[in-house]
Amino acid sequence: MHSKKTDVFGTMTSKIESEFPQCSRIHADWEFVLTDKKTGEVKNNKKFRILAILNDAEKYQHVGVIIPDLSNEYVQLPDLVEKFLSDLKKTADANMVDVMGDKKSLDMSGFKFTGNVYLYTDKLLVSEDVIQKHFAKSNMHLQSRVEKKNLSL
Repeated sequence: MHSKKTDVFGTMTSKIESEFPQCSRIHADWEFVLTDKKTGEVKNNKKFRILAILNDAEKYQHVGVIIPDLSNEYVQLPDLVEKFLSDLKKTADANMVDVMGDKKSLDMSGFKFTGNVYLYTDKLLVSEDVIQKHFAKSNMHLQSRVEKKNLSL
């Protein structure tokens, strides 16, 4: 039996594949380390997946973020999206291997980031409007794909 979080990543990745069937994807699994503000003690690690959704034919890319539940850590996401895209440009050439095991070069410089960030989550614990405004400050457009909206509001 898989853990619930594993199922979230699998389910949400399938949704991205359905929504963008013509696009290839590159992902990284990252985590937020949640600490107690007073003691600095680590309370929890919250895993999330960030993906580049690449339209090879038209040379543009979106970003997808899969997180089981999103709360106040949303404030870090625009910076993490920018870091991911920057890291991707640096490492894509070194890490591309096709299904046959052959090294394959992918020139990321030709891809234009659309500014669209697709958020796939089961639970949104912060107002969607607040998150969208936060992304807009970084010239990004948040596209929510939320299963259960605003449970705590």
